[in-house]
Amino acid sequence: MGDPAQILDELRAMAVFATVVRCGSFAAGARALGLTRAVVSHHVRALEAKLGVPLAQRSTRSFSLTPAGEAFRVHCERLLDEASDGIRGMELLRAEPRGEVRITCSHHFGNKRIMPALLEFRRRYPAIRLHVAMNDANVDLVQQGFELAVRAGPLADSALVARRLLREPTFLCAAPSYLRRHRAPSTVEELQEHRWVVYPPSARSVTVRADGVEVAVPLHGDVVTDNAAARLAFVLAGEGLARLPAYDAAALLATGELVHVLPSVKTAPLEIYLVHAQRIGPSALLLRDFLLSSDSVSAASTGASPTW
Repeated sequence: MGDPAQILDELRAMAVFATVVRCGSFAAGARALGLTRAVVSHHVRALEAKLGVPLAQRSTRSFSLTPAGEAFRVHCERLLDEASDGIRGMELLRAEPRGEVRITCSHHFGNKRIMPALLEFRRRYPAIRLHVAMNDANVDLVQQGFELAVRAGPLADSALVARRLLREPTFLCAAPSYLRRHRAPSTVEELQEHRWVVYPPSARSVTVRADGVEVAVPLHGDVVTDNAAARLAFVLAGEGLARLPAYDAAALLATGELVHVLPSVKTAPLEIYLVHAQRIGPSALLLRDFLLSSDSVSAASTGASPTW
């Protein structure tokens, strides 16, 4: 760790820079901070000297960010927002939190992991109303009025904030009834000869790693579904192979209702994210932090868990 005094100066300068950017000028930023324009300019010049690049083009009449300033602005504003969120979170603890939070998640994962956490949240914060929409489609948060969303996979919309809830191991699985009708694959190449329960409908392949090499296995099957619970039901009925997360597969593998196909082959973990706008209300902020720290959501699955 560096010199604490120097780090404190740098954090202060980053907060000043973020305020100037948000206010649109050095003069407006100085007024918002209750500082003189000379002090504000000093902080920004100190940052530029530390970074070795100009952050802003300024004159008596204009102010604009350089490309480096645009990139650095994101980090400075995030610092300011995190500090503000932390203070608001502590303020919530001084009084009984109230309000309403609208959250959306998929049916299957929602019932498996999110609902137990929401029930616990309601017991702890009974004055906060919850509007819970379970929908397997990725809804538009802003347009449909949701503050929080639980989503799988990487975030496409960079205007939103994504925080990872969990990283779940996955397994290639089949039912014993399927493997009695079709010889179990013994190599990665044989996987493409098998029938798959395709999920989601847009999936064209599943990526596996064998001996350090990644291979995209084409998916072919007579069953295609957009619902994770239906996928599991079809696999258990012997309709084909599927890549299943541990929260679905672990217990069924332990009882023998599912078989781990090619256990030496690794599949990518399922990453689940909690997504929200850059700024959210205090009740939504409280629920966000609760879910991120909840044992109900991040509970470790039993059974073997391959590392991708």
